[in-house]
Amino acid sequence: MLTSLRSLMFCSMFAMYSVTSHAQDFWSWWGDGKGELSSYKVTVSRYGELREGHAILVFATEDISRTTRIKVESDAIPQADRVPVLKLNHVVKFTTGLYDYSLLTSTFSAVNSESGRPAFQPLKISFSAQEWCGHVFQMLIPQREQVELTLHSYFQSEGDQKRTLSLPAHAAFEDNLLIWIRELQSEALPIGQRRELQILPSAWTLRAAHQKVDFQSGWILKEEGETLKLAEGSAATRRWTWQVGTRQEKYWVEKNYPHRILKWTSSNGGQGELQKTLRLPYWSLHNNDDTKHREKLGLTQSE
Repeated sequence: MLTSLRSLMFCSMFAMYSVTSHAQDFWSWWGDGKGELSSYKVTVSRYGELREGHAILVFATEDISRTTRIKVESDAIPQADRVPVLKLNHVVKFTTGLYDYSLLTSTFSAVNSESGRPAFQPLKISFSAQEWCGHVFQMLIPQREQVELTLHSYFQSEGDQKRTLSLPAHAAFEDNLLIWIRELQSEALPIGQRRELQILPSAWTLRAAHQKVDFQSGWILKEEGETLKLAEGSAATRRWTWQVGTRQEKYWVEKNYPHRILKWTSSNGGQGELQKTLRLPYWSLHNNDDTKHREKLGLTQSE
């Protein structure tokens, strides 16, 4: 009974306003065998200063195993164990003085309702950070009532951890919000709606501050946004704002399908702006001749 009640409360958080929209059918767009690659110029706050860098948001669909939460690559995995997900690989690279940072967050968000929760809730979030001092790996596996955490860190204060977190009734994962706010199958919130949440901060936010992984009080708000003038041209937007603790983030999302993320700003001075989007089977473009696609994204060979 407790499990059913908690699942219902969690579901109602995001499903209450999940009104079917007239957006283009999800699979007619995302089932074309290609990934969406978007490049951004970014500013990242690190060590009390702002750093210039670049980011890539890679969105693609695939199946993962419900049991292992690992990508399906074998016919031996039964259909009943396969879950279609929208995967977001969020790549950020920047330099701090002498040395570089390379960050990758992979979020696997269920396309359909799963484990008593509505569509586009995460089944796995993994994160790695590499810099010249060492590296960190963090993985979250949300279950019905808890979240399984694995953390391996170069830093003594964090070390190796395996523990579970209670999953609040009104929970959200900040890394997954970059998928959720795109409203790819239906409206997530009506314009002007603000919702109180317990938000798990992004993996990079927690690791950069060496904070304990736990949910924090916050909220999210959806509003009409202004028309943005970007490198690719002008676009009407919806603006999303959320707050986690004292930090506030604003994201501008393309009003027209597929509702790309166009721009963001953070109260800590961070920001990002879209440069170019390509739809490509990027996993097969690994030959020397394929570097031309990097040029189209505005990346050099070394980035």
